[in-house]
Parts: sequence; structure tokens; C-alpha cells
Amino acid sequence: MTYSTLPPGVSPPLAEDNEYNHTGLVIIFASVCLFLILSSLGMRIYATSKRSVLLSDDYLLTVAVAVAVAQISVVLYQAHLGWGKSHDLLDPSRTANMEKSAYASDLLYIAILGLSKCCTSVFYEHLSTFTSRWLTRGLLVLSMAWTLISILLVAIRCSHDPWEDINHVCGPLLSHWTAITILDVILEVLLLAYPVKLIYRVRLGRSRKLAVLSILGCRGILIPLAVLHYISIHKQISSSDPTLVGAYATVIEELHLSISILLLTLSSVKLFLATYEDDDGLAYTNDASRGKSQLRSRSRKTLTFPRSVTTRPWDNMEEPILYDPDRMIMKAVQIEVTSEVVEMQDRNRYSGMIAPSDA
Repeated sequence: MTYSTLPPGVSPPLAEDNEYNHTGLVIIFASVCLFLILSSLGMRIYATSKRSVLLSDDYLLTVAVAVAVAQISVVLYQAHLGWGKSHDLLDPSRTANMEKSAYASDLLYIAILGLSKCCTSVFYEHLSTFTSRWLTRGLLVLSMAWTLISILLVAIRCSHDPWEDINHVCGPLLSHWTAITILDVILEVLLLAYPVKLIYRVRLGRSRKLAVLSILGCRGILIPLAVLHYISIHKQISSSDPTLVGAYATVIEELHLSISILLLTLSSVKLFLATYEDDDGLAYTNDASRGKSQLRSRSRKTLTFPRSVTTRPWDNMEEPILYDPDRMIMKAVQIEVTSEVVEMQDRNRYSGMIAPSDA
């Protein structure tokens, strides 16, 4: 099929987006999502360096980013082989590898969503008390179960070569995606409901509670993305040209997984950290041995004496909304004297005042 003409001497573009070819759309979205994912890893690495401690959800995020990079690489290779083109434009010698790549990208997509849910559950566990950790561990178990069940539903299709089942010829394929989406939405609702219980028990003002709930509630965007992905998958399966229409499903898929990883960096924002430094150089940490503040200015010429610690250990600063309740937040003060002038006459006067008492 010839659908475009180019003037002599002009090479065709590397990718296109028109009525018969959407590979350019797939490549653009995959590249942008790759940037978002790597940015998420960079933000977490920066936050971890400030915390000076590695948590289990940090490792899970690293694994999720690694799997996501692999998934996007597969999608780019999939588009290179022809995914997003009409079946009339496909190279028959590449069709089999293209379908295998699409099959692998779907499996990796489910794995990334599962890792995101597990990472969120582990993050909630860090914020919970021992008495309520059974809820977070229950969410973790449900996340792992959803991941395994969904991978099986995506992997098992109609024929012995499941990667070839991408349209309505395989009847159970749509029902499998329906079950995956319904379970996904239910689990996301549970992950959104748990912070409400968690914040309700924290002694904070209403505005502060609403602030943290709005931050954690950003994960709710994954629910409409899951629904949009299901709608696009439904159109692909029902279409007579699934490789062309399936490009939209791939685009939503990339957005879904990249945002699910980007939202994991919310735990690194300042409102959730228990290590700060106020204007006077006082640090608040959850480890007294590491609780040494660095003075903001080393040009001070007067000795600054420590202030008395009030009942609230984070007064006069932007207080952390959430912190690990199993550790005590302590204040450590490091006083540094850069210059000190002692007059000789003052020293003699002090010695004169002390001498009579010694006599």
C-alpha cells in the first residue's frame, strides 16, 4: 500500500503517525515515559542520600525501575518490528518476533504494576505501628497475589503460541483482561483507603491532614488509567486490524506504568521525612548518633547556645507529617565557634575575682 509520496532526495522519516501507521506515537510516548522513570530513580537516590539510610521500598523501587527500562526497551523494539502499523504494511518475516515482543511487554507491564503496589504497601508499613502492621502486610500479600494471578491470566491464552492471540479469535483473552482490571481497581481502592485510617490517628490539624491525604491520594490517578487501558485493549481485541489499533493500548500502558513508578517518589518529599534543619541549624533526626546539624553559615562570630526542647520536638520548623513511630525523633545540636576573642584584661579581672575565694 502506498499512502504517501516524498520528493526526490528526501528520505522517509524514522517513524510516522498517520491513518495507517502509529509507530511514531508509540516511540514518542515510550521515550517520554523512559525519562519519567529515570527521573523517579534520580529523585529517590537524592532523597536516600539525604536520609543516609536505605529502606526496603528503596530496593523495590530500584527493581521496578530496572524492569520498566527493560519493558520500554521491548516496546521500542516492538515498534521497530512494525507494531502500530496496519497489517497491510507489516513485513511478514518480522511479524512473529513482533508478536512475541508484544507478549513480553504485556507480562513486564503487569510485573511493574505489581512492584509498584508492593512498594507502596512496604512504605505504609514503615509508617505504621506494630499493632496495625497486619493491615499493611495484608496489602502486601494481596499485591503479590494480584501480580501472580494477572501474569498467569496474561500468559495463558488460547493456543500453544499465546503471543499470536491478540484479537477476537481468542475469546477468553478479553475476559482475562476484565478480571485483571477489576482486581487492579479494587486493590488500588484499598491502597487509597489505608492512608485515611493512618492519618486519622495522627495528631495534626485538619489542614495538615488534608495536605498529606491529597499527596497520597495522587495514586488515585492509576484507577482511570487502568480503565482506559482496558478500553483500549477491548478495542484492539475487537478490531480487524489489532496491530494498528493496539498502538493506543501500548501508549496507555506506558503512561500507566511510568506514573505508577513516579508516584513512588511521593514518600521522598519533605513532608514525609523526619530529618530537617531549621534556620538556626538545629537538626531533627530519628537517630541521635546521626543527629548532628550543619550550621548554615560558618561566619558566625558569636556562640549560639542551645534552646530548650519543648514538648513538640519539631517546633519552629516545617514539621514532618509522617515519621517512623517506632523511633524517637531527637534533636541534636552541634555548636561550632569559628572565632573567639578573649581580652587579656578580662581574663586578669576574672582571675582577681577568683583569687580571694581561694585564699
